[in-house]
Amino acid sequence: MKKIPVIIDCDPGCDDAIALLLALSSEKLDVKAVTVSAGNVTLEKTGRNALDLIALAGAHVPVAKGCSHPLMRTIVTAPEVHGECGIGGVTLEKSKKDFSPYSAVELMAKILRESDEKVTIIVTGPMTNIAALLLAHGELKDKIEKFSIMGGSAGRGNVTPAAEFNIFVDPEAAAVVFASGVPIVMCGLDVTLKALVFSEETDAMRAVGNKVSIAAGNIIDHQVEFHKSMGRKGVPMHDPCAVAYVIDPSLFSGKKCFVGIETKGEFTSGATVVDLANKYGRKPNAEVILDLDRDRFVDMLLEGLKKYNK
Repeated sequence: MKKIPVIIDCDPGCDDAIALLLALSSEKLDVKAVTVSAGNVTLEKTGRNALDLIALAGAHVPVAKGCSHPLMRTIVTAPEVHGECGIGGVTLEKSKKDFSPYSAVELMAKILRESDEKVTIIVTGPMTNIAALLLAHGELKDKIEKFSIMGGSAGRGNVTPAAEFNIFVDPEAAAVVFASGVPIVMCGLDVTLKALVFSEETDAMRAVGNKVSIAAGNIIDHQVEFHKSMGRKGVPMHDPCAVAYVIDPSLFSGKKCFVGIETKGEFTSGATVVDLANKYGRKPNAEVILDLDRDRFVDMLLEGLKKYNK
């Protein structure tokens, strides 16, 4: 089977951690690099988490540090959701590997330039690194197969009434990406809030019995109380949706729409304006994912964790 070459740009982050472990377990993906930005926690912590998660998975994938703050704004983080360290207080063995000598933008550009085939970029954090890549290396856009993005919403937000966290942190970067002309799959809150994992399923993860599955179950369980306070019985796996779509798009359904990014609104900054009814009459720039087969999605997570042998 020919593998899909991917770069994962992320800000680990509890659900980023599960997304990374899913991607690294998949026989369908060839993970060329992991690049990190600030987002869920600071860049120092997201970078450390990425290194340690890749070591936990027994993978050999370069990790490059990217932007420590948004293009034009002060960084906003979410330790109240992800814990001070970013992965819910779960302690991982420290990786012996160091970061790539290249910056995130330099490493992505190098991979794209040298690739004989188009590369899919999976984005599960703020889009600062991706916008920087497009602004610095616009000539490489044609080497990108698509962006599979966790971010945005066709309805309500989760940071403000209008804005989802990843877009809210750096709406100017998101605006660059959505205007780039590169095909986009947008896994926003419309679908990710349906991608729930329940306590019996995290128990099943730990019961797999390897170090990776036990860590994954514990990382997800850290978020149970936070989501209970939001009135949810399960924990939404936001970021793994963007990975799962690349592995198996048949799990999801959506609609091609024009998506605009609000950068100036007093109450709506960071909103993704999804034109589901084509009111603007503009060419669609994204496949907006609206639903998924939750049971098959959870099965994918469990089967991925079973592939680890330590």
